[in-house]
Amino acid sequence: MLVSLRLEGGAAAINDAGSERMRSYRIAYLLQQQVDNPSVQLLGDIRHEMALFEMTLKELAHGNPQRPLYLPKDQYVNGQMIHLIHFWQADIKTHIERVLNTSDAANQQAELKRFRPMLEQYVAGINDLVIMVENNNAHAAALLRYIQIALVILAMIGTVSLLYLFSHMVVRPIWQLRHGISRMAVADFDVRVPVTSEDEFGELAVGFNRMADELRDIYATLEQRVEEKSRSIEAKNRELAALDKAMAISEERNLFAQELHDSIAQSLAFLNIQIQMLQEDLQKDRIAEALKGLAQIREGVQESYDDVRELLLHFRTRIDSTDLQTAISSALEKFQGQTGINASFDIHGNAPDLLPEQVLQIMHIVQESLSNVRKHAKASQIKIVLNCGDRCVIDIYDNGVGFDVTVDAGDNHVGLRIMRERAQKIGAELIFESDKGRGTHISLKLSENCG
Repeated sequence: MLVSLRLEGGAAAINDAGSERMRSYRIAYLLQQQVDNPSVQLLGDIRHEMALFEMTLKELAHGNPQRPLYLPKDQYVNGQMIHLIHFWQADIKTHIERVLNTSDAANQQAELKRFRPMLEQYVAGINDLVIMVENNNAHAAALLRYIQIALVILAMIGTVSLLYLFSHMVVRPIWQLRHGISRMAVADFDVRVPVTSEDEFGELAVGFNRMADELRDIYATLEQRVEEKSRSIEAKNRELAALDKAMAISEERNLFAQELHDSIAQSLAFLNIQIQMLQEDLQKDRIAEALKGLAQIREGVQESYDDVRELLLHFRTRIDSTDLQTAISSALEKFQGQTGINASFDIHGNAPDLLPEQVLQIMHIVQESLSNVRKHAKASQIKIVLNCGDRCVIDIYDNGVGFDVTVDAGDNHVGLRIMRERAQKIGAELIFESDKGRGTHISLKLSENCG
């Protein structure tokens, strides 16, 4: 920084010395103009230039730290500067005053003629000063380069030293800790890290070794604890499986009981009423009415028989395969053979692979829909469509009499409520669409991640 400051101050000194050469020639030029055509303006300009010249000389001699401006601390430079100041005071300035104070034009020309070689000598002295400063700056620049080279070498040595120290004091302890952690990750609890220092890394190594000792002790009894916990978990799992099975059986029995109540119990109640009416008709010898009632009783018994067979089929249903397409086709074939109602089945896309429990619940919903068509819809055609895209949807259409969804599809209808409960079990959405006289559409939308 000091050498750079010296270079900057020397450059400013060279610049001011150069301005002194220019100002010397300007003073000579103004003197010539004053001698040829005297004027107060020219005289003022000469005085002003002389004042600037003296001020610059003083600044060169004493320096200016604000710019900064410094002459090199060299005896030859200082000697030359003292010579220039003395030359100015004793000769140049005195001769200029003599020219200005002489009133005779011829004498002024003579003095001006003697001034010119004196000025040339002075300017040469200024040039010598500039050369001395430039030479000194050249030495300073060379010194600055040597210092820079030395700093680069010192930085390289320092970098290599820091890398070595960093590797020895930081990288190696961290690598040892990392190696110990890697071995511990594969259950090698006999690993130990060497303690090579008393700093933070040494404390980490001591803590790691202590942790390894504790883990080895814990691991020694861990297998026994795991075995005990495993036996306990297996027992709990068996209990849980038994409870789940019992709960599933209970739910199925509950659904079966509700279906019995919805179908068989109501049919038996109807038959009981018909038998009472038949008994009354026989007692009153109303044979025609009795025969008519007997026919109704026969129809009711047949319907109850069909309901029982259907419920037993539902109750015994076991899905050994997750082939939903085959299960629906088989159910439709049996339905068409038993009822004579025309049934068709279409599939779009690939049927999903479902769990047996999911297929079971779907088939219960399909069979309940077929049962409702048989008992209530008075339909001549039923169609099931399986659409398998991003979401699997099962649509069931019939051309029967339909019903009022807002009234008959509520929770009071046991069969429809059971269908909804089965759909909720597998996370599906069940939608009923129907109008009286326009058939019924049932849509079962499976969840996107079904199966």
